[in-house]
Amino acid sequence: MSYFRYIDNGEGPTKLFIGGVHGNEGKDVLPLIKLLKPEDFSNGQIYIYNFDKTPYISTIHKEFYESEQGKRITSIIDYYKPDFYTELHSYNIKHFEHLTSLERLESEGIPPLIDCGEYVLCSSVSPLIRRNHFTAKTICQTLEFPTFKGDDLNLNEKELYEKYGFKKELSVKEYMSFLRLITLSSTRKEFEEWVLRDYKKQADLALKYVKIIYGDNFPRY
Repeated sequence: MSYFRYIDNGEGPTKLFIGGVHGNEGKDVLPLIKLLKPEDFSNGQIYIYNFDKTPYISTIHKEFYESEQGKRITSIIDYYKPDFYTELHSYNIKHFEHLTSLERLESEGIPPLIDCGEYVLCSSVSPLIRRNHFTAKTICQTLEFPTFKGDDLNLNEKELYEKYGFKKELSVKEYMSFLRLITLSSTRKEFEEWVLRDYKKQADLALKYVKIIYGDNFPRY
């Protein structure tokens, strides 16, 4: 499951992708990472990490960044100083409603994740690192892929569709579609233009939430 890939595409932005941030998410996102082809990347320096299983501590809590895994990730961020930083996560599909609910802002102090369609979720990264390890110009994104736990593991594709309206191939397509906006963008301006073209509703929500957390003078991504 542990995986590292470096792509030297010459002059351009530095991009850092991290999967397996916490828990056992690495096993869920590694197959998605491996779908990326050389032609999916812009010019620049690209670094992709996927970690083995670690204890699960939420990234919205400072304890995560005090843990061995949290320190490992922040040290990588500080070393590369990326222009684009992307965390690749997975989540239990049963938590979809909670993760996308506005109540999350009131109960946990962070904005809800944003529904991109087909149960794929996006957001910025935890405010605990957004403020302290990046500049305002850095493009920071989180992507979440739906997975299944417990009794759902015994359901076949038809039963999963009947229960959740879930089709894996469509979720994979949506996840990779958003991910490729990041991998192919050469500049912040280009990324923003593509997101506004393909994900206007989600971009508007991102702007709304960032104003709540950071104020009016902070970029939405």
